[in-house]
Amino acid sequence: MSGAYKNADLWKTEEEYLENDDGDSTTEIEYVEEYIELEEDQNPIAEEKYELLTLEPYDIALENSVWTSERMPYDQGDTSIAGRKIAQSRSGPLGLGKQAKTPTECLALFLDADVIATITEYTNERIKVEQSNYTRDRDANPTDEIEIKALFGILFLVGSMGSGRQSIDYLFDGKRGTGVEAVYLAMSVHRFHFLLRCLQFDDPVTAAEEVEADKLAPVRAIYERVVNNFQKYYRPSNHLTMDALYVPFKGNCDFRQTFSMPPIKPGFRFYALVDCSIPYTCNLEICVPDNHNPHNLSDAPEDVALRMTEPIQGKHKTVTLGKSFVSLETLKRLYRSRTMAIGEIPKTYPDIPKAFGTSKGRTEGSTLFAYHEMVTLMSHLTKRHDPLTLMTTCTDEEDDSEPIEEMEEDTESRAELRNQELLKSGEPRLVNRYNETKNTVKIIQQMCVMYDTTRNTRRWQLTIFLNLMNLSAINAWCLHRINNADTNVNRRDFLIDIALDLIRPQTRRRLDSKTLPRMLRTRIGMFLGLSREEYEDVPVLPVSRKGARGRCYLCGRTRNKTTRISCDSCGKFTCHAHCAYICHTCCTVEPDQA
Repeated sequence: MSGAYKNADLWKTEEEYLENDDGDSTTEIEYVEEYIELEEDQNPIAEEKYELLTLEPYDIALENSVWTSERMPYDQGDTSIAGRKIAQSRSGPLGLGKQAKTPTECLALFLDADVIATITEYTNERIKVEQSNYTRDRDANPTDEIEIKALFGILFLVGSMGSGRQSIDYLFDGKRGTGVEAVYLAMSVHRFHFLLRCLQFDDPVTAAEEVEADKLAPVRAIYERVVNNFQKYYRPSNHLTMDALYVPFKGNCDFRQTFSMPPIKPGFRFYALVDCSIPYTCNLEICVPDNHNPHNLSDAPEDVALRMTEPIQGKHKTVTLGKSFVSLETLKRLYRSRTMAIGEIPKTYPDIPKAFGTSKGRTEGSTLFAYHEMVTLMSHLTKRHDPLTLMTTCTDEEDDSEPIEEMEEDTESRAELRNQELLKSGEPRLVNRYNETKNTVKIIQQMCVMYDTTRNTRRWQLTIFLNLMNLSAINAWCLHRINNADTNVNRRDFLIDIALDLIRPQTRRRLDSKTLPRMLRTRIGMFLGLSREEYEDVPVLPVSRKGARGRCYLCGRTRNKTTRISCDSCGKFTCHAHCAYICHTCCTVEPDQA
């Protein structure tokens, strides 16, 4: 799992993300791309040394098909872009995303103040309903935003330890040595489970009525807010990947699905649009079949692909589609919306020539081409003699476009070396580009599983929100690496920094509790880096205490040692082991004169 992520070339060179000297990246040009309709006598791959099969059976197989061996004229629709150079802005953070430097600031872009305030308000409404089940009011006290953030911090910290779906009661145990100090200093284990059980994302009074009109109503407001923040603070690069993302869930839910994948059988299906340059989720949609109108969206692959790519349509970007989303009509509709697409189709795909799905009579590295209007059908025979069939609206010229403004010498040399390696291997550039980007969504899923904040719960609302927390943390990490190019913080350290920043305000507030044990108070003071005078809660008593007897404040309650000796300066009781005798002469001498 981790090896797949390390080997994936998701992070490009730092030069792609650096801004201009004036600090404004909105007007920068990342690269210039030129779309030119080829003439009939032009060969789009003439410059490459690929072996093309032009045997007689291959030509005959195309006679009764929608595919042709040569590109035929077709209605291009809007031809205003034909032959024009298209300038695209450089990818990177937008708006407040440029100013976020610390891990907490990056996360606050997605889990913003409105999200925290909404969750706190509805959680308190839920607590009011649960208070009747407790005999003591302190067992069901209302919460606030500081405590909710501390709860999220504990979840991030537990996820960074790989204990997301395990029992974490041992992490709250500070007596046997198995506990994590930042966890049990923030709150007790009973309070943690109580808040997690009462965590609410909509009004509990009207929840039953809203579910009848929308199955996703309990989390829709929070879900849409977080996804909008994904799109608000980042401009994606030229190439993206869209595929399905799965989240396991075994509880009861109307739109829970059963998958044929061995690791994840029952659960939720998400559709994700992910940037290929960095693991940033640009768009997200959960599959809710048979929902009520107006939220009943079509689950047809063509409609899903058009909805997911809506934020980038008209911007001449390229999308790698998952296998279940590739069809001839989908690619044609995306092309008309000025979006290029590439995807793999199965060998059993209807209405494709038989020669494209077999390796019989073909040599290793051979490539077949067929055309239908703006769509190209490509079949490449890999080293394993397994034909890879791609359907695309891209061309090699479009795929190989590079930034032409200010490319450094090392970038040009790397690009030239890559082109030479591709020519030696005989692998088309489109095939290489597809192999590089097809697993991007799977890598996002692996990253979520590696440091998972999700808990084993029967509440589907909580599962969906915790998955949003996973994706928000990954997106925040991406922005942090872009804004701090001089540092290289791995994701685990990034999550730990977020968790500690969210936990510290809650631990500082616990010092105000008068019933907090002395040992716990001491550990909190050390955790926060406070001096003993700042966290010690011993009242200053009158100096004159003749005949009085009290407990030594330095021995603590565990020894319960009483004494009649008190300090002449502060009036606190001290035993013989914690006091020192000084004469009147030395007592009147100033410290600088001693």
